[in-house]
Amino acid sequence: MIATVLASGARVLYRLIERNGVDPQWVFREAGLDPALLDDPRARFRVENARAAWREAARLIDNPCFGLQAADVWRPTDFHALGYAFLASRTLRTAIERIARYNAVVDPVVFFEDALDDTQLRLTYRIDRPDLPDIPALEDARWAVVLGLCRGAYGQGCDPLEVAFTHAAPICRGDYFALFRCPVRFDAPVTQLVFDRALVERPLPAANRELARANDSILRGYVDQLAAGDIVSLVKTAILDHLPSGSPGAEVIAKDLFVSPRTFQRRLADAGTSYSDILDAVRRELAAQYITDPALSLSEISYLLGFSELSGFSRAFKRWTGQAPSAVRDGATV
Repeated sequence: MIATVLASGARVLYRLIERNGVDPQWVFREAGLDPALLDDPRARFRVENARAAWREAARLIDNPCFGLQAADVWRPTDFHALGYAFLASRTLRTAIERIARYNAVVDPVVFFEDALDDTQLRLTYRIDRPDLPDIPALEDARWAVVLGLCRGAYGQGCDPLEVAFTHAAPICRGDYFALFRCPVRFDAPVTQLVFDRALVERPLPAANRELARANDSILRGYVDQLAAGDIVSLVKTAILDHLPSGSPGAEVIAKDLFVSPRTFQRRLADAGTSYSDILDAVRRELAAQYITDPALSLSEISYLLGFSELSGFSRAFKRWTGQAPSAVRDGATV
């Protein structure tokens, strides 16, 4: 089964690219990611494409420490309900436990683990895909975001005891000390963030048990859905990968999801839908976004939606909206 990451989580990378003077739209499209999906709270990107965007950003940005800037650009809404659940937690200890429990919502191949002893809380993570080695900028960004969340909940006085990175020390290593304000290790056997136990067990000023529990409920439902393999979301993600190359058949998508065509059709029927309905819905959603972009011609939109001819797109658009695409371009509304 293909692994997918939360599309809104990629907004952190989008802002980092933009902040460093590179065109984020180009980077995302080069990596096979549709920037229009960043504001869809349920959209997901294939993990391989998301990592490709990080690699391309690292290649283009002339600052090996740009990932640390994630501490400044993250927003609670980037991480679905996890951001709000973290900030509403009773203590940093319970907040960090939520990261370990629910990170699958954001990135299911990154597994956080927290360990508490008499004096320290140690947070580590591992990548559960040997074919996806970690990217230094992404490793930096993960800890920068965690630290940003901790300081957002606790206050600017929240400093870890130590932070360790598996990558080599870059020339801008002073930036790490400036951000984390603690000893920093590079070329470490494991990536980790260590906090004083007394600090993580102090009550947080903005703790809200009801809000935290409500978001926990949302997160549990989402994790269960991912574990069960939300077939509709997975099919939509696979379709998005194929559309610029033409309209993908059901057999192609079934192969992407590692299921037989018969099982594929049965699971869609169990979900109360069909492949043709999902394909049509994806095209309609994208068409509504693309039609408002003056940089895209109608022929280009037709291509991006997998239509072999502009006339096919025009007929579909009129069926969806009751209007011709050219009329919408002339000032009508979808």
